Amino acid sequence: MTRSLLSTFVAILLSLTGQAYAQTTTLKIQDYPGLGNFLVRVANANGICAKHNLKCELRTIPQAPLGVQTMLAGDIDVAYGPPEVMIQAINKGAEFKVLGNGAYEPIFFLMAAAGLDTPNAAKGYPAVIQDFKGKKIGVTARGAAAEFQLISLLQGAGMKADDVTIVAVGAPNTAFPAIANKQIDGLMLFSPMDGFCEVTKVCRVVVDPRKGEGPEDIVKTAGAVSLMMVKADFAQKNAAALDAFGKAMHEAQVIVQNPDNFAAMLKLAQETFKINVPNGDQILEVALRNSMPALRYEVKPEALQHAAEYMQRTGQIDKLVDTSNLIFAR
Repeated sequence: MTRSLLSTFVAILLSLTGQAYAQTTTLKIQDYPGLGNFLVRVANANGICAKHNLKCELRTIPQAPLGVQTMLAGDIDVAYGPPEVMIQAINKGAEFKVLGNGAYEPIFFLMAAAGLDTPNAAKGYPAVIQDFKGKKIGVTARGAAAEFQLISLLQGAGMKADDVTIVAVGAPNTAFPAIANKQIDGLMLFSPMDGFCEVTKVCRVVVDPRKGEGPEDIVKTAGAVSLMMVKADFAQKNAAALDAFGKAMHEAQVIVQNPDNFAAMLKLAQETFKINVPNGDQILEVALRNSMPALRYEVKPEALQHAAEYMQRTGQIDKLVDTSNLIFAR
């Protein structure tokens, strides 16, 4: 009996010791100004990363190409951006694994400045694109997904990239002054710019792929539009931690997708991003309400392959990328 009790005590002690000294893995993850990588923010705020022995450390990097470059340099572990940027890098020899989505539906939409005459707006896409001919359109950065998708909008309307002037204006916090001060005529960007447009009236959304508007090339990327990705060798060396990260993101998704949690989600958004303009809280609320249905982690494999196919077909990459083995699976 003594030997049995001793064995039981040792087993309990070892179990408790293992729990107390369970190794915590730090993941340095790309974030953006605005709503950013919201599933990770939710996971942190609710202790979900910690529960899975993870430290999910967000690093603000406002452009997807810069995020991928930073990851390739080893300064972050998880880049966060559209498939177009990842596929461009793979086309040049980089090796990645896709962990999941930060947002499931398209995130970019085309806006017109308040002063731009858009006689074709009532006709919708593709007719409205003709109203931008010869105009200046802002994107996050040259060579970023916003530019690739803007070119797709133009091509779908029978126009070319050089029919407009494309300029880099950064994330919403710097893009808003550019369109408000009439430095640009249009803008291809992501939320909370829709909130800025609705509340301040300095712009209006004229093509919204989130609602199925725009060319099929963009609409069919739903399911693989805002990817969290790592280097392939990092995935191989950290499979257990990334598996835990996936579980954490799915738990965060359950919280976000519950309509009863909207007030808590809005409070979190306000705590993690301030819009320092009049009615900033209202702008953020509009943007969050518009974005929440798309905050889902799972990836649709056929959507990822479609992104590669349309990029190759439109000459944005010189050879077709096979995405069938890109999705991380432990």
